[in-house]
Amino acid sequence: MTMEPELKKKVKEYIDKEYHKGFTFTSIEKVLLDRGYNKEDIDEIINELVKEPSIQKLKKGIPFLIISLLLIFGVIAFIFFFRPFGYETCDTKECFINLANECKPSVYILDDAGTKYEFKSFLDCTFTKTITEISDSEPEPIKEMFAKRSFTCTYEKNNFEVKWIDTLLGGLDKCTGPLKEALYELTIAQYKKEKSII
Repeated sequence: MTMEPELKKKVKEYIDKEYHKGFTFTSIEKVLLDRGYNKEDIDEIINELVKEPSIQKLKKGIPFLIISLLLIFGVIAFIFFFRPFGYETCDTKECFINLANECKPSVYILDDAGTKYEFKSFLDCTFTKTITEISDSEPEPIKEMFAKRSFTCTYEKNNFEVKWIDTLLGGLDKCTGPLKEALYELTIAQYKKEKSII
């Protein structure tokens, strides 16, 4: 037996009101069954009440979801196509020097017989040289002195010092950092050893 629309509306309002007072659907259903209402009708009304907020939340959430996805894809596309904050990765020294001369963010990694150098240039015409890995053939004191050390140098646009890439000591007067200090310490130690000052 199907409940009449007017009665169904009143029962639905009653269930909703009692539920918001803190009663469970099970206890409300028990009261209605004791009053002689049909179990199938009560279950149908409870299902409608449970589904309505979910559908409304879903309808409210769909525009937010669409906007969020569009923003995420927009940011990804912007980064992929324009890369304003990313580094251009160079495979050759010449590529890196050209970009560094233009003060464009770039990175170049050089493997010199197991010792790896990472060179980076930045928008503000600064350059960093980092020794990321030391060859296994180097003695332990050298590894400790130079591993993960870097220096930072400043230069004018179109006046990048190629010596920073080609040599260890060239052009260091424009640079600062722990790698520069370590290089100077090694140079002084070698000089003293050659002159037998030690």
